[in-house]
Amino acid sequence: MKGYQLVKEIRDAKSAHPDMVFIKWWRNEEDFIDFDLLDRFLQNLKESENIGGFELINEDEMWRTLEARCRGRVTREQRDGEWVLHWTPPPDRKVEEAQTEFPYTAESLVKILDSETNYNYVD
Repeated sequence: MKGYQLVKEIRDAKSAHPDMVFIKWWRNEEDFIDFDLLDRFLQNLKESENIGGFELINEDEMWRTLEARCRGRVTREQRDGEWVLHWTPPPDRKVEEAQTEFPYTAESLVKILDSETNYNYVD
């Protein structure tokens, strides 16, 4: 599916389900899976880009994906009325920041997943 067709399908799906803020997408070869914030994905998408398929997901689904990937190294807790994430990077992973506590936001969920997978998520 080309970029222009993808944008139309995404916008249709997003209007039907406004709580979907993430995209899970893959190449035609289905050898590569990636997750991103939907708005950022659309901003960076080129019309000529060829995508095999996609699924829009909400924050709860993204949280479950992150939990499954981290295998007990990520938790969330409510503190002073706000949700906070605690993440312990894998022992063999160099991370850019020493930060292990993040606000529970869509951006933080993607950031941790990208760090956790070294930008190479394979389902």
